[in-house]
Amino acid sequence: MSRRQAAFRADFRARIAPAYVGWVHVALIFVLGGACIWYCGRQIVRPAWYEFLVIPFAFCVSNVFEWWLHKYVMHRPVKGFMGIYKRHVLAHHQFFTDVEPTVDNTRDFRIVFFPPYALVAFMAISVVPAFVLGSMGLANAGWLLLITNVALYLNYETFHYCCHVKDDSIVRHIPLVNSIRRHHIAHHNPAIMMERNFNLTYPVADWFFGTSDLRCGLLKHVFNGYDTRSVRTDLKRVRHSAGDTRAAAE
Repeated sequence: MSRRQAAFRADFRARIAPAYVGWVHVALIFVLGGACIWYCGRQIVRPAWYEFLVIPFAFCVSNVFEWWLHKYVMHRPVKGFMGIYKRHVLAHHQFFTDVEPTVDNTRDFRIVFFPPYALVAFMAISVVPAFVLGSMGLANAGWLLLITNVALYLNYETFHYCCHVKDDSIVRHIPLVNSIRRHHIAHHNPAIMMERNFNLTYPVADWFFGTSDLRCGLLKHVFNGYDTRSVRTDLKRVRHSAGDTRAAAE
């Protein structure tokens, strides 16, 4: 770890509120999300087969939205969304690099998981298309949409946690999870973070839009694991100076 990263970590940790408890943070997110899924599930009554088609549709839209939000909002200083940019690029990417991408303790969850209100905002966004479906006489599809979107949000948080735990944990050996772990840690390379690997759940949009650091098919992307044979050879690289890490396009 560079001196710069170590200093940033120390400063960030010093500014975390003393009352912060990492597992409480995580519990709030998953209890809120689980309650929403439970409530929505209880509203579904005799759904037609075609209403279930909203699930793969929601998956595809959410995957592209995740990619777009990460690439164009979280990594760009967009007016009105500067808080997201600062938290992500100026904090998260300083705290975690591809050299040292892991947490040391549960207080570090403060920089891994989104604040609980982010899930509330995501739910509010999802209510709009769900309401439209309901007004079209497809109420079950609307509830299924809400369930799918909230489940994908919790999936995002779970995978992101798996990407930042220590490498000697079980996640290294779980298919798909180890693929996205390698995919995301590569994204924390300062040289390519603005251009590559914006999916955090399933690298479908990265593969489709050509922003992955791999040059291979979709199936290989999903089950690549830690294999580096398909990593592109034309990627920008980082020059390492004494005690520090700086990105320089070569």
